[in-house]
Amino acid sequence: MAEAIDNDPTTQTDPTDTSDAAATASSILQEGWADDADALATQTLTGLAQVRQARINQQQRQLASLTAQYGPTDPGVTALTASIVAQNSFAAVLGATRDIATTATPIAPAAGWILQGCVRDDTLSPIPRFTVRLIDGTKSWISAYGYAYTDASGNFSLSSASGQTPATTPLTAYLEVLNEDARPVFMDSATFTIALGGTLYRDIILASQTPLGGSPGGATVSEAGATTTT
Repeated sequence: MAEAIDNDPTTQTDPTDTSDAAATASSILQEGWADDADALATQTLTGLAQVRQARINQQQRQLASLTAQYGPTDPGVTALTASIVAQNSFAAVLGATRDIATTATPIAPAAGWILQGCVRDDTLSPIPRFTVRLIDGTKSWISAYGYAYTDASGNFSLSSASGQTPATTPLTAYLEVLNEDARPVFMDSATFTIALGGTLYRDIILASQTPLGGSPGGATVSEAGATTTT
């Protein structure tokens, strides 16, 4: 039987943990990683991600050797495979946290607000070319503020500047994400609010890209960064 030994205590994981990246990200981000991201050194996050990736590469080479020698069903091989899955999941979380930490917070006008964020899939990879828009209590598009397309990095930005006149009240709305076929894949289950002069960052992790059936759901939402005012 293959014996997979990891002598590095900083990279040991539970081989039975098969949680997907979306669940892992939700847990870590909600425990405060995202809220404290601006307090973490970008170089530290980058270094951690590089160390983690180097360890994954080493494990993958070890996995190829053990699989060739003992076969894919060997307990040691399956344990190492599960460990690599967990390592990849955490590496994705590190990358997402680094992205949040390096996102500059824009300055909103006193009579306005700014909403920015990122849309990711269940592996935390950014999703480009999706549409992000605001909807009201009747689930109708608030056309006054237009819509935004996610860029190659999954980022989007909406602001009161898209409207015809300066904002006079805080924004209270739902956020909706549409796929490339203009079909909704995510809708907030509750409204969010941005105060005048405030900014808000939203990290949307889609647990599924299957179009919604008319009711909110289909995603895990991590709120990164509290509303700030200038």
